[in-house]
Amino acid sequence: NNPLKLYRIEIIILDVNDNSPSFLSTSQIINITENTAAGARFPLQRAHDADVGKNTVNSYKLSQNEHFSLVTHKGESVTVELQLQKVLDREKQSVIRLTLTAIDGGTPAKSGTMVIMINVLDINDNAPVFSQTLYKASVYENAKIGTSIVTLNATDLDTGPNGQIFYSFSRIDRVTETDLFAIDEKTGTVTNKKNIDFEENNAFEIRVQASDGAVFPMTSHAKLLIEVLDVNDNTPEISVTSLLNSVKEDASIGTAIALVSVLDKDGSKNAMLNCKVSNNVPFKLELSYKNYYSLVVDGPLDRESSAQYDISITATDEGSPPLSSTSVINVHVSDVNDNKPLFKENIINVYVKENSPVGAVLKTVSAIDADVDQNGQVSYSVLQSNSNSLPLSSMVN
Repeated sequence: NNPLKLYRIEIIILDVNDNSPSFLSTSQIINITENTAAGARFPLQRAHDADVGKNTVNSYKLSQNEHFSLVTHKGESVTVELQLQKVLDREKQSVIRLTLTAIDGGTPAKSGTMVIMINVLDINDNAPVFSQTLYKASVYENAKIGTSIVTLNATDLDTGPNGQIFYSFSRIDRVTETDLFAIDEKTGTVTNKKNIDFEENNAFEIRVQASDGAVFPMTSHAKLLIEVLDVNDNTPEISVTSLLNSVKEDASIGTAIALVSVLDKDGSKNAMLNCKVSNNVPFKLELSYKNYYSLVVDGPLDRESSAQYDISITATDEGSPPLSSTSVINVHVSDVNDNKPLFKENIINVYVKENSPVGAVLKTVSAIDADVDQNGQVSYSVLQSNSNSLPLSSMVN
């Protein structure tokens, strides 16, 4: 019988490229600050391929983009890094999606892919921007305290605290303006803190600012013009300057006796005035210049009928509703000798006893004169008679 012989056979299994490269996860997230300098590198996951030799991972390819390139290192295995070529700008693109492809060396080659998500992290590289460089608003005087006048609006391209906006008045403005107005730091709404008086100030120019919420905030400025609208809250003021202490009763029509000026502290129609003599007297106002008048005689005067006049001057504005005021001027009429003495009787009969002693009172006569002072003082005399008898003056005084 032949003895049993054993042979050791070694079988080498030759690799066939029947596996594709694969990554441990379908995506890789990388956070990069937008001010990162070009040239910075970021390691990427390696792909795994169950094949060996040339059939394993041989190279990597990155999808077309403007910011990144690949740096490949070949050793026992192929590793790869992402290199920043162009500085990022989160405000233009906050997320960048790339595709990394791993390729083996087989024939034909197989490949596998992974998504790379680049989150561009914000830095405070943008200042707030107002929607307008000049805001215009208006508010009525005496408006209720807390009235909303205007709402400012600014935007910041940054995100998070870097993009949070706070409104305020510029510190370089006058204290008076910030005492009158308030601004909501979050909404940008401007309101009045106190009563606003058009007659004190009819417009305000205020510098406003918007700052972001960064540790070292960025700030921008704008200008706010607030026009104060008039309310008819002032009555006309009348001022009189007398030219004569009194006016003669024979003064001609047109004689000026006083200058009258009127003033209204309001504006626009609320300050437009109409002025006139409002009672029935022989005087009138003649316009000399805007809001300046002359008070003149407008009819015959007679001191004996009226020795003085109370002239009412009324000024009315054109507001809605209108306001008016009245001033009374007292004018004295001085006497002119325009009245002759008058006896109470036209004929006076005197009965005389013959042989009356010299000096005896025969009759007391009386005459009156409507004038005053010297013009009203009466003196008496006996007129000569035309008869042929003895002269009267030789018998009586």
